[in-house]
Amino acid sequence: MKRRLGTVLAILLCIIVTAVSVYADDGKSQNPDYATDYYMIVQSAQGGADIYDEADPKGIKLNDGQIPNGTAIHVLGEKDGTDGKKWAYTQYHGMNGYIPMDDLDPASRADAVNEEYRTFGGKDVDFEVKIQGNGGNVPVYNGPGEKFDEVSGADGIADGTSVHISQYMRGEDGTNWGKTDTDGVTQGWLNLDRDTDYVNENVSADAPEATGTSGNVPVAAVTPTPEATPTPKATSTPEVTPTEKVTPTPEATPTEEATPTPEATPTEEATPTPEETETPASTEDKESDDKQSQKTSGKNVKADSGMKNPVIWISGIGIIVIIILLIYFLKKKK
Repeated sequence: MKRRLGTVLAILLCIIVTAVSVYADDGKSQNPDYATDYYMIVQSAQGGADIYDEADPKGIKLNDGQIPNGTAIHVLGEKDGTDGKKWAYTQYHGMNGYIPMDDLDPASRADAVNEEYRTFGGKDVDFEVKIQGNGGNVPVYNGPGEKFDEVSGADGIADGTSVHISQYMRGEDGTNWGKTDTDGVTQGWLNLDRDTDYVNENVSADAPEATGTSGNVPVAAVTPTPEATPTPKATSTPEVTPTEKVTPTPEATPTEEATPTPEATPTEEATPTPEETETPASTEDKESDDKQSQKTSGKNVKADSGMKNPVIWISGIGIIVIIILLIYFLKKKK
């Protein structure tokens, strides 16, 4: 009986420890003081903001890197933090959590869309894509992201419809978005990766930003830049080649007489290459310096990698407690 009780306690402790690391993602245990529905833009002196599992600056950070300035935040609720300040409840990359409002600036939804468009390199484009909705309609959003919500009163765009894309943006999470302006269909933003036949034909991640388009036929559409290649007309420089007439410079060629430059050739003697050979020594010093800097930088990387998430510490403590309980009950049984 005691053995069974010990087993049950051990299982319960495991569940508790595991829950610590996942409860922040389900959004069920994070109760804001009240619900809201408005937008703010990340604008922090630190260059970005962090999202925490609770409205507590000592809480667990859910993001790996800071949310960059210019990112739109859909505020779903507010809560008074343990620091006595207001915190915004939101969802970021599928994780529910809190962001300090000191790192956010208020904005209308339209302003939030424009700010993200500017921050993440949005641009005007000119290409078409075909809707792929697996037999159904695909949703259209108010901005380049699901956080901007679907266009109200719209049923989306039917599967197989060809639509024109006039604006393009790659979101902060790497998703490609396009704004349609085709007559007769819902105007708004489409998830090009999920809901269309858009294909990124560029290998480089920032190539789309350089070309403005990077999908189906778009590159062909924008690449008419070859028309700008009539630069060969500029090659008419051969007309300028009549300089050949001016070539009477050969008269000036009597400079050959001045060619006694060979006397100056003793510069070869001045080519104290030994001095140049000294440079390899200096280069070796530089290489050694570089190796030392690499070693030191490696140490820094190792030092940084040593930082652990508090969740791991909590899990470790939980495991130790479980082991102690098991040993206790085993001894008691004997």
